Amino acid sequence: MERIFDMAGFVAKPSSAGLVARQLIARVGGLQGGRVFKIPGVRRLIKTHGPMASFNKRTALQLIGQKDPDNPSAKFDAHQNLYIEPRPHGKKLEPGAIFSYLVEKGLFRIGAELTCPSCRMANWIALDTLKQRVICDLCGDDYDTTRQLVNGEFHYRRSGILGAERNAQGAVPVVLTLQQLDTNFHGAIRENLYSPSLDLEPKSGIDQPKCETDFVWVIVRPYPQRTVVILSECKDQGPIDAKDINNLRRVADAFPIKRFETFVLLSKLSLFTPEEINLAKT
Repeated sequence: MERIFDMAGFVAKPSSAGLVARQLIARVGGLQGGRVFKIPGVRRLIKTHGPMASFNKRTALQLIGQKDPDNPSAKFDAHQNLYIEPRPHGKKLEPGAIFSYLVEKGLFRIGAELTCPSCRMANWIALDTLKQRVICDLCGDDYDTTRQLVNGEFHYRRSGILGAERNAQGAVPVVLTLQQLDTNFHGAIRENLYSPSLDLEPKSGIDQPKCETDFVWVIVRPYPQRTVVILSECKDQGPIDAKDINNLRRVADAFPIKRFETFVLLSKLSLFTPEEINLAKT
């Protein structure tokens, strides 16, 4: 990827958002594992609870199975035949199986929410470090957790991979779009290469914008065919503006036309506005 962008006059480096997307793809076992994010309730679960917020299983299942308030036509029932992992023949996908999958893949961590009897503040403690006697992170006192553990339930938190809130949410539409490309190009083309988000900086003396592409997908084709480079802008609910479009167009036009055929791909997890469609036409 560095060499490809070097030919267009850019120095390419993985961005922080790209590193999050890489780890997210690795956690779910590859691009096809990203299909779990097709379920609106899964995306809503990630958005609703920030990195430091804990929640119980009941709350998680309700969020996964509910209708999307921002898009009432998006129902969980539409995804009951979605494959995310092996299950008995004829069995429909259920919220419980989805949440177990997310926890097993390390996107959420298991723990307990305990109240310190000294400072009376709630502490979330990961299962790996949970003991019958713990030290309160807030006041430093140690206390016995037996009664709370016996009478309580597990609480969950987003894992470190989802800890950077902005980057984590931005990674989801990237992973979903890559999953769609992988599905549509699989088997039809010999070699595909991709990289999540890259920071692009023009080389010294070159008049180009310093910008970012949410991912780049390369389709390798034998000479005399040109190698295909797809540059992207992926959004969840946010707007795609003129600056996004202009930067991607300038980067695409910088590739040597004899060697590369370039495309700009725009994707959103919400409807495109008329303004965005007009921008895309440019």
